[in-house]
Amino acid sequence: MVIGVELTISGKIDSARPLLLVSNHVSYLDIPILASSAPICFTPKSDISGWPVIGTIAKLSGSVFIDRRPDKMVEMKQAIHTALVANRIVLLFPEATTGNGVHMEPFKSGFFSLAEEEINGQPLTVQPACIAYTHVCGLPITTAEWPHVAWYSDMVLAPHAWELLKLGPIRAELTFLPPVTLPSLGDRKKLSSYCQSVIRKQLDQAHEVEA
Repeated sequence: MVIGVELTISGKIDSARPLLLVSNHVSYLDIPILASSAPICFTPKSDISGWPVIGTIAKLSGSVFIDRRPDKMVEMKQAIHTALVANRIVLLFPEATTGNGVHMEPFKSGFFSLAEEEINGQPLTVQPACIAYTHVCGLPITTAEWPHVAWYSDMVLAPHAWELLKLGPIRAELTFLPPVTLPSLGDRKKLSSYCQSVIRKQLDQAHEVEA
């Protein structure tokens, strides 16, 4: 169990290095859920470094803070490249925001340009991962409960976290899907599309089982 979340993990993190994990993004709960599976290098937005408590935890965990503005893309890639060269498992959320738990935002293919170059003489292995929240107190999540589970849009963190705690135990599934490389698919746009497709399929399956 992770902070009140009953977690089921399917599959495993690939042993290849360098390794880039890409996942859908639903909530701040995603971070401890993913962190429970392996020592992962997270890539939060640069402004989070100044947040109380959360920013400090992110710094202590060795996160790479990135500025996602287009004019900072080169700096972002270099910071992540450095972590990959050090054989750290780096995680990206290609939606660049959080979704509502059921629907995913489009993946930004620019993040996958990291896979266009070899690292330490090896192609970058990219592994999709899917986070699905399925139950509250043993019952499928209802439409009314979703806004208290997923954290998105302009929701304020503290009130949301309080409502989340009042819900009761949450069940979640973390699924590690088969890894791929960019050369096996052709280019970064196809890689981005593939990762979004397999994560979307896994998310749909989780919610079908839930229903």
